[in-house]
Amino acid sequence: MDKKFDKKILIRMPNWIGDAVMAIPTLSALRTRFHGAQIVLLAKPSVAALFACHPDVDRVLVYEDRGKHRGLAGLWTLIRALRKEHFDLAFLLQNAFEAALIAAAAGIPVRVGYAGDGRSLLLTRSLRRKDAPHHHREAYLALIKLVDGRPFSGPPFLVVTEEERKTASRFLESCGIKQEDCVIGIHPGAAYGSAKRWFPERFAAVADQIMKRFQTKIVIFGGPLETGIAGAIHEAMLTPSVVLAGKTSVREMMALMTKCRLLITNDSGPMHAASALGVPVVAVFGPTDPTQTSPGGIYTRMIQNKVECAPCKARECPIDHPCMTGISSEEVYQSAFKSLDGFRGKPGAVFLDRDGTINEDVGYLSRLHQFSLIPGAVDGIAKLNREGIPVFLITNQSGVGRGFFSEEFVAEAHRYLRDLLEREGAVLNGIYYCPHSPEKTTCRCRKPLPGMIERAALEHHVDLSRSYIVGDKSTDMALAREGIKGVLVQTGEGREALKEMQQSRTQPDHVSEHLGEAVEWILEDMRVKENPLTIPS
Repeated sequence: MDKKFDKKILIRMPNWIGDAVMAIPTLSALRTRFHGAQIVLLAKPSVAALFACHPDVDRVLVYEDRGKHRGLAGLWTLIRALRKEHFDLAFLLQNAFEAALIAAAAGIPVRVGYAGDGRSLLLTRSLRRKDAPHHHREAYLALIKLVDGRPFSGPPFLVVTEEERKTASRFLESCGIKQEDCVIGIHPGAAYGSAKRWFPERFAAVADQIMKRFQTKIVIFGGPLETGIAGAIHEAMLTPSVVLAGKTSVREMMALMTKCRLLITNDSGPMHAASALGVPVVAVFGPTDPTQTSPGGIYTRMIQNKVECAPCKARECPIDHPCMTGISSEEVYQSAFKSLDGFRGKPGAVFLDRDGTINEDVGYLSRLHQFSLIPGAVDGIAKLNREGIPVFLITNQSGVGRGFFSEEFVAEAHRYLRDLLEREGAVLNGIYYCPHSPEKTTCRCRKPLPGMIERAALEHHVDLSRSYIVGDKSTDMALAREGIKGVLVQTGEGREALKEMQQSRTQPDHVSEHLGEAVEWILEDMRVKENPLTIPS
């Protein structure tokens, strides 16, 4: 690892929302490689909004082609501002000459990106564009080897805040859509050009079929320039819909999408955003190539009419648009049906705190001999394993940020814990921890913020509305939201946490003596919990 990059990194993001989402694994890779560095994005306003609370980003600098950034004077204003930041590394994910010129003029010593557009001499480390992997997501990631050769994998992920989710719920309620309703989103636009847009009347036909079959609510997304298309779908539908096109910001759209059971869309930026939020997607591809721009979520179904002239990547079709006319509303409906029907089988999971829930809480655990499993913990995890229910460990480890122990020790401790459990027939499906000190970070991952469970849900395809959190602290119970149920165990700090919650007039969904008893309650609750999607016979 290059230690000289461990202070301050500037990342020039792509200008399009879809491209920016495809670049997220690269952000995550840089955060993993240079954990102590400050990571700052330089992005256009719509892209900047995506990362307002992303845990892999420390700050976002907004760059506009108007106002103070317009023309040569504006460019020089930006360069001077960046000079004052004293960045160690510029990672240029936008492939324009201007991006390299700004980084070089700002005096950033190491500048990484793809050569081309006359900018080769402005880069200190580069790859040839012809050597780039085919998919855009992999092409961005390939640049990592110029600063660190270790492999990295993981899907793009975006996050919205709890307050944004609540605001979205209230907004939908004002539109007549209840919390328990199954919401289907339609996004008929595509900023690149009309050739990427499927037809409004076919979107309408699919929406009508879905409403008739699944008793859902339909919302139609879009930007200010897509109100006409959204309105055309609304008018063509035989059943009601709610038009949101032109009425939401990027952040509001993201929050509203998290309320959707499915998004039906063209190849577009919101397609990528929805997928990165863990929303199942049915995507219609016309003149573009899904092998280059497919979203990263596993719950994605792509539909393409493979004609000789596609993918042409034209903005406007010069002929009769065969790549789109050949895709019927019935074909899209069948894909939507399979996604909705299959989503019912998407599993819930159980998220477990570590210290005080699985093992005795000794304060800052810094020696392996301090591990002592709490009675009932192994049996409880093993029962969940036998039922096929995923089990994830989520734990705050601020001792790393405070310098009490290293991340290497955390990894060693978790290997040791896995071994202890596996000897008794219990398995953890994944382990997530937050290494940050609350005094020095505003990260999204530290409990009670939901970054860890959101990342686990996305990477392991978990339905959070069917999930449970078990812990001994009020911060664990604060994760019980959006359908997640909280079970407080009275081991560790559980008894004190219960008193604290009672004083604040809050209650967990259930209180158990220990993890084993908590699992018994969870299994029973799972048996009686109503299926969230009703399909009439």
